Order: sequence, then structure tokens, then C-alpha cells
Amino acid sequence: MRLQAHRADPLRKHHRALRHLAAAGGTVMTAEEITAPLPKVTETTLPEPGVVEAPVRRRSASRRATAAAQLLPVAVPPRKSGGTHRVSDRLPQPPTDAETLRYDGRNQRLLMRVSLASFTVLALSQFTFMLTEPWLLAFAPFIAFTIVYYVLALWVNFGTRDFDMPGHFERKDAWHPEAYPSLDVFLPICREEISVLRNTWRGVFDLMMSYQGDCTVYVLDDGADPEAAHAAREFGFSYLSRPETGENPRGWFKKAGNLRYGFANSHGTYIAVFDADFVPRADLPAHLLPYLEADPKLGIVQSPQYFRTHPGQTRMERGASAVQELFYRLVQVSRDQRNGSICVGSCAVYRREALAANGGATLIGHSEDVHTGFDLRRAGWGIRYVPVPLATGLCPQTADAFFVQQYRWCMGSMDLLRHPRFWQHGMPLRTRACYLSGFFYYAHTAVFTVVTPLIPLTLLLLLPGHVRLVNYMFIAPSLIYNFVVFPAWHRCRYGTEAWMAKLLYGWAHMFAITDLLRRKPMGWRPTGGKSATRANRRLWIGVGAYSGGTSVAWIAAAGYRAATWGVQFAPMFALGAFSLYTTVLAIRARKDPA
Repeated sequence: MRLQAHRADPLRKHHRALRHLAAAGGTVMTAEEITAPLPKVTETTLPEPGVVEAPVRRRSASRRATAAAQLLPVAVPPRKSGGTHRVSDRLPQPPTDAETLRYDGRNQRLLMRVSLASFTVLALSQFTFMLTEPWLLAFAPFIAFTIVYYVLALWVNFGTRDFDMPGHFERKDAWHPEAYPSLDVFLPICREEISVLRNTWRGVFDLMMSYQGDCTVYVLDDGADPEAAHAAREFGFSYLSRPETGENPRGWFKKAGNLRYGFANSHGTYIAVFDADFVPRADLPAHLLPYLEADPKLGIVQSPQYFRTHPGQTRMERGASAVQELFYRLVQVSRDQRNGSICVGSCAVYRREALAANGGATLIGHSEDVHTGFDLRRAGWGIRYVPVPLATGLCPQTADAFFVQQYRWCMGSMDLLRHPRFWQHGMPLRTRACYLSGFFYYAHTAVFTVVTPLIPLTLLLLLPGHVRLVNYMFIAPSLIYNFVVFPAWHRCRYGTEAWMAKLLYGWAHMFAITDLLRRKPMGWRPTGGKSATRANRRLWIGVGAYSGGTSVAWIAAAGYRAATWGVQFAPMFALGAFSLYTTVLAIRARKDPA
């Protein structure tokens, strides 16, 4: 079925003009030159932190004709450079029409069949291997844990259907309400690069101007940055910064407290949230609001966090982007059909009525999005996942920043697991399995970051007689799946940088879980903030000393055995070399200029 063409956007000509104008440095336009006028921007004194300004609302469609006749000069905010050269060179742009279809079709059957076959053969070989020596049963708990995790994930995904993409566009194109609901846009920030903020805000500005109902944009600044306040004024956005004292002082519960402050000082029927680096399409409301309008018990509609990969990015950006596709293209779609999709915060639209029952965002110092979504579900509100990329973001540019991001995500999810409200809330078993599958994922990646290199080292150092060429047929299906089928399944580039990212997030998950058990979480830092790239000493001890050390030992032992025992050790040498190469990439990613 062919997708219907997008409904003609009366402001499209205006949007193109704005983009050309931005490239020219921000020339003054008049209302005669555009289809709809922008709000006039004037120079005023910047607000004091904690002072709530009167919201700047984009006028509704019914008032455009009158406003257009006023012929007021409009200063279009120019794109200013800021931060490092490499950041500004790779600022994201909204997804194209073609990219909105990026996650259409999951090829789930192929992926699951090859995965199941390779996993079954590998599990049987590991079980047989453990029976050869009694002391090898020390690996049994880890193998059993892997089997439980795999079966749980299989149960969640098995039998789910692909998202109805043609139906989605039919719904979008048919949505023409007599009165469009009011929409607030929250832009929480905390000391991000001004070039990144301006880039995002231009996309939000287009969204605000094209939406046919009342739309108010709020910059929620927890960094009290005068430059950000000035830029918000240039775009005609409302600027809010929490006071240093009071009921909700700046820094209280981090991003959750910041979002609550915005919630308390806004009034729209729906609330869209975008992190500092996510640039939305102007038609995002038309994609997501129809779901909320059709179902009064739907509390959140979540779209993917979409990232591009291209050669101009750092290694870390390419790797971090590649490892996200599986979750947003396949896993979330399956979970949505089990009523177990999660809210990831940015690129989502919330119903104010649903948030009001929760007092706003759930008060927690990390991963408030996951906890807010769960608390709304617990209160009887639904969450819907729509796998249509509608905003493009920036991935962490350095390994340190990626570590902070992954640590925070893991900490938030695992914290939910240990909270009584997760176990006390009655939910269908398969819905609970969606959450448990996520918990198992974090625990599995953490454990096997440490355990995986011990298996080849055990064979090479203690049981070299068990290494025969014929035995490689048991791991061949797994190698084919991981090095051929799985990378080919991706629509983004899935190269060695993705393996590097997997190594780094394994360490991030391990430290997050151990810190959670010790009740000593690492201090919060925004992923894109200036402080997020500071080196984390224990990460590099783990990567360099353990991952690097075991890889060197692996290569040395395999090389020695190949020289003294025979060619059957050559494949193990190659796998060890790949492990070392991945570790070296991770270490080099630390030094990538941001």
C-alpha cells in the first residue's frame, strides 16, 4: 500500500525562506515576504533566575490573516557559531521524509530465526564443555543466566507484528480537528553548547510556527546561562530558570525538578519535550497528537530518539548511534504490543492531565523519563510507541560522555527494579516481562564484560586439548550471526565502532549496578554538558587493565599454542586480535576531540 502524500503545509515556503535566511546571517524580513509572521523580537532586560515571564504564545491560525496585514519587521535569529569547530560541523537537522520511514519493517523473523539457531548451538556446546571437567561448572550460573535472559526476550518479541506505517500516515493526514489543542514545548537545558541549543531551537521554532493551534515554547534552564536566556528571547520563547531557594530550588532532583518547574508554570493541554540536542520536524504534532486525541486514557506518545551516522562524526558518535537502532526499530515495537514500551523522555508528547495526577515528572535524580512513564502506567494511563523518527539528536562524542549516558540509563532502570512499587503494581505477566527483559539486558552486558574473556583464556591456558578445528562448527553460527547477519540487518552503518560502544556500555552497566548495590551513585552530569567529558578513572582502569590485559593474554596464549600445537588455534588468535582492536578503539575514542 502506498503511503498517502503529506498534507500540504501552508508554511513550507516560509520554512525554506527561514533556512536560506539563516545561512545569510539573519536578515530582517517583513510579513509580505512570508506566509505567516513571526513574533516581533525586541531587546529587553534578561529575566532574573526564578522569575516567570509571561509566556510568548504563537498565534493560532484564526488570527494569522489579521497579523499578516500589520507588516511588522521581523528579526530572524541567525545561526551563531559556538563551542568547538567539530561540534558545529555536525549539528543535526530534522529527519527527512525518507527517514521517517527508516524503521518501517523489522525483518524480525529472519533475525529471530538465525539468532535462535546460533544461540541454541552455542548453548549446547557450552553445556557439553562444562561437563568435561567438574570445576568448569563455575561457569554454569553465567550460562544459565544467559539462557533465562534470552528466553525472556524471545517471549516478549515472539508473535509481535510490524508497526502499521501506512495506517499511521492515514491517521496523520486525516487529522483536521475543528479546534486544535494547545501545546506546550519544554526545552530543558543545563550548560550545553550555545551552538547546539540554537540549532535545536530553530527546529522548534519551525514547529511552533507551523502548528495550527496555540503553541508555547519554554526554555527550562537549570544552568542560569545569560547567553541561553538571550537566545531564548531572540526566538520568542519563554525562559524559565529555577530560583536558588524555595520549594523547587535550582538543582533539586536535577532534570525531574526542572521539568516540574516548567509544568507548574505552563498550561497547555499537551506537552512535548526535547532534550538540548534533538531537532524536531515541524509536523511532529500532526504525527503524535492524533493518538492522544483518539484515546483519552493515553498519557504519553513516544517517538524514537533518532541518530544519523556519517564519516564526519567521531568514532564514539558512530558507535553510539549504531547500537540504538535495535531498541527503537525492533524492541520498543514488540514491547508496545505487550503494553510494556517505556518512555525515554525526549521526542515524546505528554498529556497534562496524566502528569497532573503525578505532580509532574517523577522526582528522581536520574532517568526520570522511565520512572514517570511507569508511574503514569501504574495510575492507569497508557503509553504508546510510534516508531517514526521525528527528531534527530546528537550522540555522545567521546567515550567519557558515552559512559556517563549509559551509566545514567542503567542506574535509572535498575533502580526501578528494586523499588517496591514495581513489584506491588499488578500488571499482565508479559507486560512485566518487558521491564524484566530490560533489567536482564543491563545485568547481562555487565556480567559478561568480565566473564567473556575468561572462557577463551581457560581453554588456552588450562584445556588446550579441547581446541579442535571440528569444534569451531559449534560457534560458527554465532559468529555468522554477530559478524554478518546482525550488522546487515541494520539500516545504519554497523561497524567496529559499534563493538567498541558495546564494550564501553558493558563497563558502564557494571559500575552502575555495583554503585546501586553499594548505594553510592556517581554524581549526575548532563550527557551533552561541558562537564560530561571529564575522564572517569575507573572506566579506563577497567578498559585498559582488564579488557586490554585479557586481550593481550588471549593473543599471546593463542599465538604460543598455534606455534606449538597447530593451526587449530589460529581462529582463537584472530578473535583475540579483534578483542584487542576493539579495546584500542575505545581508548582512542577517549581522545577524540569533542
